[in-house]
Amino acid sequence: MIKSKFLKNLDKIIKLSLLEDATNNDITSKFIFAKNNLVEAKIISKENAILCGIPVIKKIISKADSSLKLKILKKDGQKLKKNTIVLILHGRIKSILKIERILLNYLGILSAVSTKTNRIISKCRKYKSKICCTRKTIPCLRYLQKYAVTIGGGTNNRFNLEDEIFVKDNHYDKLFFVDRINELIKMNKNKKKITVETDNLNQVKLVSSLKIDRILLDNMSIKNVKKSLKIIPKFIETEVSGNINEKNILNYAKTQVDRISLGSITHTIKNIDFSLTLQTY
Repeated sequence: MIKSKFLKNLDKIIKLSLLEDATNNDITSKFIFAKNNLVEAKIISKENAILCGIPVIKKIISKADSSLKLKILKKDGQKLKKNTIVLILHGRIKSILKIERILLNYLGILSAVSTKTNRIISKCRKYKSKICCTRKTIPCLRYLQKYAVTIGGGTNNRFNLEDEIFVKDNHYDKLFFVDRINELIKMNKNKKKITVETDNLNQVKLVSSLKIDRILLDNMSIKNVKKSLKIIPKFIETEVSGNINEKNILNYAKTQVDRISLGSITHTIKNIDFSLTLQTY
């Protein structure tokens, strides 16, 4: 599903990126270069990373100048060491310079997500918990960031509000929420997956008897997560979220919860540094 959603939205996102950077009117290059000389450009990783963004790079180049020749040396998901050449471009200098920043931005952001995801997964590898992202993404970059999560080895949670039924605390009256959820189950004619968020053991006990797919344990202590997992039947998937980070995630993974979701995988990332160098023929 991720691949089809990713490709479906790629054209729109790239079109906006090219407009945003006014790539049809690079006034500096127009003034400096009398001729549109042919050059070779190399994009180099300036640090260790898990590469992500090559399909985006291909699409940007095809939109900006289809005469540019691209040689890809590394694929998405490959580990990069510092100073690794990722790809080589041949073509008009003006065409390359007008998309330089866009290319580097996408590689930096997406590789940051895949690298962080992979680092967290490596830390928790001996335990069964899937590492999941959330909808806490950069506006308009959700599909790309979720793609990057999968490249890093992570799992996507729902993409948007119509993918799944997700009952949060703001959706219900705490006194009568079980009755409301039972009504929702009956109304779910399209058999959408149903997740119910809980924040205490009392709620966990109440929803564990319902015909739902997943129970989310939100902002719970390790102690209460362990107690909850003893209550929840095996056929209901379990997930934890809330104030989970790289320092404490191993403690949650050790509980053997099915899924651990972190918004920080996509909203708090350190950009991976890539550079572009030019050489004239």
